Amino acid sequence: MEGGCSLRMNKSRLREYFSKELGWGWRREYESRAVFAFLVNAAELYENGVILDAGAGRKRYEPFFQDCIYISQEHEQGINFKGMQDVSYDLVGPLDERIPLKDNSVDGILSSSVIEHLRHPERFFEEAFRVLVPGGRLFVIVPFCIAEHEVPFDFNRPTRFGLKLWFESAGFQEITINAGSSSTKTICTLFPKAVREDMLRCCHITSRDILAASRKQGWHVAILTALHFVYIRIVMILVKVFCYGIALLVDRGPYDTVSLTDGWIAVATKPGKYIKRNFKDKTEFMQAQKI
Repeated sequence: MEGGCSLRMNKSRLREYFSKELGWGWRREYESRAVFAFLVNAAELYENGVILDAGAGRKRYEPFFQDCIYISQEHEQGINFKGMQDVSYDLVGPLDERIPLKDNSVDGILSSSVIEHLRHPERFFEEAFRVLVPGGRLFVIVPFCIAEHEVPFDFNRPTRFGLKLWFESAGFQEITINAGSSSTKTICTLFPKAVREDMLRCCHITSRDILAASRKQGWHVAILTALHFVYIRIVMILVKVFCYGIALLVDRGPYDTVSLTDGWIAVATKPGKYIKRNFKDKTEFMQAQKI
């Protein structure tokens, strides 16, 4: 088996990698703890099995699956858009068209911050269901209340009910969908970004702008520009302090009925009895796929 020592012996090292290198943070970050537990659970559940990282990006989560046969897939358009030509993938192609694997071939599928970039997410759920073995699980992390990103390839933000519908329509059962944050935490994260975006939309000021104003229009204009720059900074500090205080007083983590979460953490199972298979390594698995 490719990998190394057991995941159970490396949780502290994985936690440090997750917190520092992946930038999730740790203290008082409920979502970070939930996602970390989510990844560890997926890795332990299918230890020695086959895990497909659907939309692997730079394969940031590969270290969690050192005791699995880790298969990565990425869209060629995504590779070009994010300049990931230096990353090697096992499969290349649109996830919402076809996953180039046989029916009932992988034990688990991880999809982390990918579904929002799919033009036809319902097709991805159908493909995931097809390639999973009976009893296999689809693990999904998808944003809800966040700003647009990786534009123009940002297409959807499913509600809890929309996500559940995609699972059910594809045939999945035992669906659990949990919020990644409380409503308060979501708003306190978004509010400073919203204020900054609106304040800077017509006046994105830098020190170079102040110097340029002094040369072209005189020091009185430069002073006014500098004062406006300081004003924006002061407002942003006050907004951040206010939001931090509110979160400290109110936020107690996600709960079942939260409606303004920053994202969803979900797991669903393909019906049937799970029978563990044994592949010596990735090469043997890929040969069995004849691709």
